[in-house]
Amino acid sequence: MKTVIFPFHKHYALFAKNIADLDFLQPAQFVEGWKNSQKNLQEKWETDVVFIFIGSLGITTRLTAPFLKNKRTDPGIIVIDGATKFCIVVNGGHSRSMNTFCRLIAEQLQLIPVITTGTDACGYLSPEEIAERLDCQIEDPHYLLKTIQSRLIEGEIIPFYYDEPFSPPYFPGYQIQSSHDQFPQEPFLYLTDRISSCPKAIFVRPRSLVIGTGFRKQFSLEKFEEFCHDFVEKNKYSHLSVAEVLTLDRKVPSLLPLVQSKSIKITGYSTDQLKNVSGEFHSPCAQKYLKIPGLSEPSLIIRGAEILVGKTVYPDMTFALGQLPWNPQGSLMFVGIGPGQSNLMTIQAIQALEESDLIIGYETYLKMVPFRYQNRILSIYTQMGEEIQRVKKAIELVKKGNRVAVISSGDSGVFGMTAPGVELAIQENIPWRIVPGITAALWGASLIGYPLVNGFCVISLSDYLIGWDSITTNLQLLAQTELPIVVYNLVKKDRSQKIEELVDIVQQNRGLETLVAIIKKDGSKKLVQLQELIHYDLDMNTLLIIGGLRNKRLGEYLITDRGYTL
Repeated sequence: MKTVIFPFHKHYALFAKNIADLDFLQPAQFVEGWKNSQKNLQEKWETDVVFIFIGSLGITTRLTAPFLKNKRTDPGIIVIDGATKFCIVVNGGHSRSMNTFCRLIAEQLQLIPVITTGTDACGYLSPEEIAERLDCQIEDPHYLLKTIQSRLIEGEIIPFYYDEPFSPPYFPGYQIQSSHDQFPQEPFLYLTDRISSCPKAIFVRPRSLVIGTGFRKQFSLEKFEEFCHDFVEKNKYSHLSVAEVLTLDRKVPSLLPLVQSKSIKITGYSTDQLKNVSGEFHSPCAQKYLKIPGLSEPSLIIRGAEILVGKTVYPDMTFALGQLPWNPQGSLMFVGIGPGQSNLMTIQAIQALEESDLIIGYETYLKMVPFRYQNRILSIYTQMGEEIQRVKKAIELVKKGNRVAVISSGDSGVFGMTAPGVELAIQENIPWRIVPGITAALWGASLIGYPLVNGFCVISLSDYLIGWDSITTNLQLLAQTELPIVVYNLVKKDRSQKIEELVDIVQQNRGLETLVAIIKKDGSKKLVQLQELIHYDLDMNTLLIIGGLRNKRLGEYLITDRGYTL
C-alpha cells in the first residue's frame, strides 16, 4: 500500500514531510496539493493508496467526492487539520485499515484521533479489526460485513466459529464456539484455513499455511503460481492462509518476483540443514543431485509445521503443505486513567484503551472509563482485595491472545496495580507495558494553587497492604521534613481514629495552625487549619495536602514561597 501526503497549502509542507518520514507509511510520496489539486488527485487515485490530506476537511470532501465509488475500490482517506491537532478518518476506516493508521499517526505525532465508524463508536471491534489483531485476512464472498457491523451496533451477539487449532481469544460482542456441521442462518464469523461453502460466513483466514517446494532450474514462474494455487485449493485449503513458501536457499531469488505484491514470505534452507532431517521422503532427485533426503517435506519439518499434505508432483515442481502452530500474541497494559475526569485522561491512556480488547479493574475505576469503551469491560474480580486474582485473570487472557488493560485511577504506579502486575507478568514471560496517568496529587495541587513547587511527599492511609504502625512511623518521619505532604486513601475503616492520629503526629512537628487543603473528587476545595480537620466530612475520595514550611495562604489558595523577589 502506497501513501500520498497531500497538503493544501505550502505552509503545511514541513509538517507533511515529517509525516512522509514515518516508517509504517512507506513508500510515501509528497504532493504539492496547493497546485492543480484536482489533476494531482486524479493522477494518484488508486485503490491501493492511502491519502493523507493536510488542511480543511471541507476541501477534502469536495475534492474527493467525484472520485468515490464504493468501499471495495475506494482508497483510504485521512485528514489532518491545519492546526495539526486532529487526525480524522474520512474513508476506509475498516476496509483499508484507516482506523489503525489514524491511531498510529496520532500516537507518533501527538494528535487526537477522530474515528466515527459505528462499531468503534460503541467500543466493539469490527471483523476487520479482529482479523488484523489475529494476523488474519478477511474473506467476505457474500458481502455480509455491513450486516454484521449493523448487528453489533444494535447490540446483537455475533456467532464466531472456529476450526481447531484456531481457538480465538474472547472478544466482546461475539460468541466464540467450535465449528460443527450445523451453522446458523444469520451471518457469522468463521476462523478457518479450510475452504467451506457457507453462504452466511465471513471467513477469517489465519496465516497458518506453509508450502514446501522444489523445482527445476528452468521453470516457469507463471506455471509455478498456477500449480501452487491449484495444489492448495484442490486440497480444500484457502490460498489466503498461505503465509510462507519454503525451498532451497539458492532457489529463493527465483521466487522473489512472485511475492512482491503479496504478504508471503520466502524462506530458504541450506543443504546442511536439510541433510539433518530424518524420515522416508521418496525424493530420488534430491537424494541423487543434492545429497539431501528431500526438499518439500523436510523443509516443513525444519519450520516446525505439521504436514497436512505430503509431496505432490506437478510438471517440473513439487509441493507439500504444512500448518504452523496457532499462537495469537496478546499483551498486558497497566493504565493510569487519571483522577476521574475524562478531560484529565492522557492521550496515551486513551490510546491504550483503544488498543485493548478487554478492560479489567476495581469497580469504582471501571465507572470512570469513557462510555465508548464500556463494552470492553470484563466485570470480574472487581472488588478491593482481589488485586492478585485480577492480574492473574488478565495474564490468562493475554496468553490466549487478548490485549488487556488493567486500569488504576491516577497513575498506576502510585498506589496502583503496577506493583503486583509487573512482577507476575515478568514471571509469566508475557509482554507488558506501563501507561502513566495524572496522579491526584498533581490535579489537586493545580486546583488549590501551587503548593508543591519545592518538592513534596506522598503517603496513603490505607492499611490494607501495609500495617498501620508502619504508616504512622513513615508519617512521623515525613512530618519532620519541611515538605508538604499529600495524603491519599482516607479509608473508611477506623477513619476518624486515623485522622486524629494524623493530626496529632503533624501538630507535634508543625503546629495546629498548619494549613491543610481539602480537595474532593468533584473538584471542590477548602483551605483549613490542621486543628479544624477533624470537623470536616472526609472520605476515600478526599485528597489532603498538608502544608510545609514554605507554604502560605494567598486568599483561598495554598502557595509556595520559592524565594523570588516580586
